[in-house]
Amino acid sequence: MQYVMLAAVVAGFSVVLGGVWLQRRREAPLRREIRAQDVTFRTGVAVRRKESYGPGGWLDLKSGMALIVRGNAIEISSTAWPFRAVAGEECYFRARETTIQVRRDPSRPFELKWIVVAGRKDGKEVKLAISKRNARQLSQVWSAMVGAGAVPVGPPPPGRDGTGRWAPGLDY
Repeated sequence: MQYVMLAAVVAGFSVVLGGVWLQRRREAPLRREIRAQDVTFRTGVAVRRKESYGPGGWLDLKSGMALIVRGNAIEISSTAWPFRAVAGEECYFRARETTIQVRRDPSRPFELKWIVVAGRKDGKEVKLAISKRNARQLSQVWSAMVGAGAVPVGPPPPGRDGTGRWAPGLDY
């Protein structure tokens, strides 16, 4: 009986890892194209992924995540290689095919603001909500993504002057 249980666990891991491997293989050309570009902006972010199941549908990604803007592309991935490679915690988007929108916390009614990044991955829409502890730093994240070509939906997050614009002459 214990061997049957072990075989079931091994089979389950094989199916999960096989799916991640197939996904990485399908995305390899886009990943290579994006990674060949120079990094123009990089920052650590908190990330939630919109899932089609469960209450509220937002799933926290717990590992350290980073937003990397490379030329005209956006990468949101784990900062730890094993999580990127084994768990598939990485998303690559062409900026011009991506929309961004400022929202409150996607599943709780407090003041923390999030930028919801919507793009396509394997022909399916993917939504990721990214945030920074310091809400004012969201303006920098927003500007970097818009500068890469992401399509804004709605106003940007407030800048240091309390508006949705950058204040001239202030150090960001």
